[in-house]
Amino acid sequence: MSSSGSKAIVKPSTRSLVINGLSVIVGSWGLSNITRLVLPASLAGASHKQFLTNISVVATLISNVCNIFNYFVQRCGQSSALAGFSNFFSRDVALPVALVLETVVPLVYWPLRLFAMHLIMQEVPDGASPIPVPVDVSVHLLPFVFLFSDHFLSGTGRKFKISNGQAWFLVTFLGLSYYKWLEYLIDPSTGQKYPYPFLDAPEPYKSVIFVCVSSVAWCFYVLYQKFPPKTSEPTSTAKKD
Repeated sequence: MSSSGSKAIVKPSTRSLVINGLSVIVGSWGLSNITRLVLPASLAGASHKQFLTNISVVATLISNVCNIFNYFVQRCGQSSALAGFSNFFSRDVALPVALVLETVVPLVYWPLRLFAMHLIMQEVPDGASPIPVPVDVSVHLLPFVFLFSDHFLSGTGRKFKISNGQAWFLVTFLGLSYYKWLEYLIDPSTGQKYPYPFLDAPEPYKSVIFVCVSSVAWCFYVLYQKFPPKTSEPTSTAKKD
């Protein structure tokens, strides 16, 4: 996993710039609106920073900003080292991390949201989601659409440089980090609950859920690697300084 070398770089396409720009607008709007919702007392203590959805949207916005920056670096930058690092970080770190997160979010959220809301939302009557539909779609679906489009449809995507083995360690680290993050934020003895009712399960079932979700996330990375987008002809080169 390296950002240096003399390998040719595919300049980000204008389509990639537009996709990431739209994603910033939609994602920022959705995140701003969903974090204004009043949480029930059992969730208020840990606030909106406990939700994987919100964390994933932040990861998406980071990917968007990095890829917008990379678009201009590849066209205007004078340093080949900066061009190489910018392309590597935006296309091979920020994008795959966000894409895998945003693949898991709608995969878990929408089936439960539509057919078993009591497993995905705390203290709401069945069929009465407190999230307005436009906001719901902007944070639980469109980030995936934008990231998937940037990778597969923009003409800029290619097979990621992170190997499947490295991705397994990264996904495991992210899953464990989220587990520990919730453990830090939430104290069930004070009446607090986990952000998603299915995580209120006792151990070892809770850990099994985290392992299963993390494994699914890694499997999607492997799937994306097995069927990468068609690579465009390289138009610039990053060399060692």
